[in-house]
Amino acid sequence: MGQLILCKSPRAKTPFYIESGKVNISSLEELMYFVQSARFVTRDDFMKPEFIDWIEQEIGQKELASMLREKLAGKCGLRDFFLPIEAANGYLTTSELQILNVQLQKYDHMSGLEAKKFYADQFMHQGKYVQAISAYRRLLSDSAVISEQGHVTGDIWNNLGCAYAKLQDFSEAVDCFARGYLLNRRMETLQEAVDAACMSGDQSLLEGLAARFAVNASQITAERTHMEQLLKQTIAGASVSEEPEQQLIRWLETYVQQCED
Repeated sequence: MGQLILCKSPRAKTPFYIESGKVNISSLEELMYFVQSARFVTRDDFMKPEFIDWIEQEIGQKELASMLREKLAGKCGLRDFFLPIEAANGYLTTSELQILNVQLQKYDHMSGLEAKKFYADQFMHQGKYVQAISAYRRLLSDSAVISEQGHVTGDIWNNLGCAYAKLQDFSEAVDCFARGYLLNRRMETLQEAVDAACMSGDQSLLEGLAARFAVNASQITAERTHMEQLLKQTIAGASVSEEPEQQLIRWLETYVQQCED
């Protein structure tokens, strides 16, 4: 059952489109409802002349628009930018406003790239793995991500790998983890790649990792105990026949030997 929003402020004839939420809003009440309930609020959606013009021309709030232009010129944060909107609206309760302001202040301390990653991460937290994959893929094609190519980008690849692993697409997961490790150099990411390869049952994935990261043999070897434990747990839980069990062990032995060579 949908929620009814009582709008006391004027409704716009032309709605304002919020890109990050893929939604149109037609009043200040709808705006505050979106900001309160959204997985993430981006500065790019609101801190721009087009949004302020919409407030002035479509909502008829000329004084509010003037205050927002001053805020924008002063290069304030997202929290301070929304304070006049909150004051002019009255849709949220005092406790709801306090929670919202804490959240907006949190966004203010993120870099643009970190903020976009945070938005995509929310799908993972909600178990929406298909949507998470789509969001991470869009993020990886973002010019800021392409130019950065550092640990944040590596973490994006890592999280994309986690989404694929949750869907049991281990081949894609291994590739994503490997790409992530090349950028963030976190042993946890490399461990995820090895674990996904083991879970896939595909010998070529393990062999590919061993060949690809031969220069990191000492680091990979440190994960050997973890892999052995994981393999034993997998075999015990699946109650597989002797032949595949022996095959998995051979894959592991070959992989470890390659790491130590």
